[in-house]
This record gives sequence, C-alpha cells and structure tokens, in this order.
Amino acid sequence: MARTRRGSKRESGRAEVKLETEYKTRRDLIDRQLENAGWDPKDHTKVVQEVDTKQSNFKTRNYKTISETLKTKEEKAYADYLLLDSNGAPLAIIEAKRTTKDPVLGQKQAEDYADDINKQTGKDVFIFLTNGYEIWFWNRPYQGLRLVKGFHSREALERIRFQNDFKEDFHTVPIKKEIVDRPYQIEAVKRVLEGVEKGKRKFLIVQATGTGKTRVAMALIDVLLRAKHAQKILFLADRKALRDQAYSDGFKVFFPHESKTKVFSGQVDKTPRLFASTIQTFMECYQEFSVGDFDVIISDECHRSIYQKWKDVFTYFDAIEIGLTATPAELIDRDTFRFFDCEDRIPTTLYTYNEAVKDGWLVPFTVYKTQTHFQIAGI
Repeated sequence: MARTRRGSKRESGRAEVKLETEYKTRRDLIDRQLENAGWDPKDHTKVVQEVDTKQSNFKTRNYKTISETLKTKEEKAYADYLLLDSNGAPLAIIEAKRTTKDPVLGQKQAEDYADDINKQTGKDVFIFLTNGYEIWFWNRPYQGLRLVKGFHSREALERIRFQNDFKEDFHTVPIKKEIVDRPYQIEAVKRVLEGVEKGKRKFLIVQATGTGKTRVAMALIDVLLRAKHAQKILFLADRKALRDQAYSDGFKVFFPHESKTKVFSGQVDKTPRLFASTIQTFMECYQEFSVGDFDVIISDECHRSIYQKWKDVFTYFDAIEIGLTATPAELIDRDTFRFFDCEDRIPTTLYTYNEAVKDGWLVPFTVYKTQTHFQIAGI
C-alpha cells in the first residue's frame, strides 16, 4: 500500500510539473502573442480560458470553465482557449502544449473540442495548435493544417469564416474579357484558380515583358473577389512606377467601386480592400497587421523582392502568394522556384518572348550598334 501511495504521489507531482510548465508557456508566450493580434486573454468578451467543451452550452453561450466543472461527476474536456467572435459566439479554439512538446501532438484533442462545439451549434470553429514557439492554423474542414507566424485577429477570422460560408465555384464566375482576352492570359488565370481550388497557396507566373502580367493579376483579383474567395488584396512592387501602374491602370480602372489605397509611408489605413505598395515602404508597417489580414499577396518582379530582408513581408502573412516576373525561366534563381513551391523548376504558367513573337503579340527586337563620341575620338 505504501508503494502505491508513493507512486501516486510521484504521478501527481509529475502532473503538477507538467501543468506548471504548460501554464508558464501560456502566461509568458501565448498570452503575449494573443495580445499582439488584438486578443486580450483577460477580456471575457474575446477570450475564455479552460472552457469545458462537454458541459458548456455553446448555443446559449454559457461557457463553463475548469473552476466550475472540475469537481462535477459529468464528462468533461477542457480547451485551453476559446476565442469569441464579435457577437460572443465560438470562433476558434487554441490547444496549447509546453515549449518542449510538438504542438501538432494536440491535433486530435483540438478536433474533439471542435466537434463538441459543432454538435451543439452545427458550425465549425478554427483551430490553432501551439507550444509558444510554433503556431499551426487549421481552417477545418476547408484547408489543411499549416504553420503560421502568429494568431489571426478577430476581424481576419470572421472574414475567412465569411468566405468559407459564401464562396462560390470558380466555374460560375466567368473571367472578364475586358480585363484579359488573349488565350495565354486566360490560361494563366485558369491555372491559378485551379490551384486555389485544390488548396495550393503559392503560384509563379512567368510572362515576357509587354504581354500583360498586370492585367492577368487584375483578372485574378476580379474573379477571387466576385467568387468571395478573397476580400483583402495586397499588390507589392519593388519600384514606385510598378506600384503606380498597378494602382492607376489596374485598381482604378477595373475596380472603380472598391475601396483602395496606395501606401506611401509606415502609417496606413487598414480598412480598404485593395492595397498597392512598394516592398520598401511596406517593410515599415507590415507588423502593424495581423498575419491573416490579407487573403492574397501579389508580388511584381518577384525574383527581386523575395530575398534578404524583403522576404520577411511574404513569410509573415498567411495568404495566397502570386509571383509575377518577366525574367526567362532559365535565368530565375533556384530559390524563386523553391519559394513558390514550383516542382522541378516549372512555374505555374510560362509564356516566353519567343512564343509572344510567334503568336504576333510582340515584334522581334533588333540590336542597334553604335559608338559614342569618346569611343571614336578618345578623351
């Protein structure tokens, strides 16, 4: 009997250490990350901790916590965090593990909690798995589990939920011929949309200069907006001229009724749906956004903008990423293909200069040779 008691004490001691370690992870790391995303863990209109998913009434929003149900005889199960939408209804759950554990180990637990909520409300909630260092986001059952840089804000999750509920099949939303009407442009749009439907989130479009990459981007934005697969779009360029072209010749022409902004400095209005910026300017302000604040990020001349410190912008956001470049595929750095998940160095779509000349969309160039005065006469 004595051995049994000592064994029980040891097990109890280990459980206390485990709980203390997990509590420390939550207090020191996860709570701060939630605050950075606009979730105050102490505000019960936004966050409820240690919610009993068995004994709570999610229909009436009567959320019972561990302090209320731990000593009851009924079945119980505790989700570490329940995030609430702006109406106080369940929006997401967070399953936390101590820092030394793989957060994905909590996947089955989190599924069970989400299923408990779904049984009562008939609605799915988002799932986050974290150990304070890694954060995994799961838009179940619409998309797979993926690693993200932080928690999504309430506004971002509500926007994604709206898309889950109301998005339409791309086949019901025709590509606008007034934006793109050339066969290779239409094919490029279709290739990306097919990938989005299959759950892909990175695409690389390679087209020769002068064949309308910006128009392809605008046609994609148009379909994604009308099909309700996206609501917030960011167009990034590495030069002001390309930013201005996207804004003036793209956004203003094809989306006259959408709210839009051109970002000039680190201070930016977050309410519009369409954003155009240089990568240099956006580096000053991107961390003011939640990781989920954009549905799509389009990078013009992406072979130049996804490197060194600029890369932080692209890896920070949890968004569909579309790269545009006119550089011939054989000259693009291997890392560009790797960044956009292009297997065997094959871009999502490719339309070369030679093809454009052959099809009559471009005329062949000729090299004009000449000499300067100094080359002829010397200095």
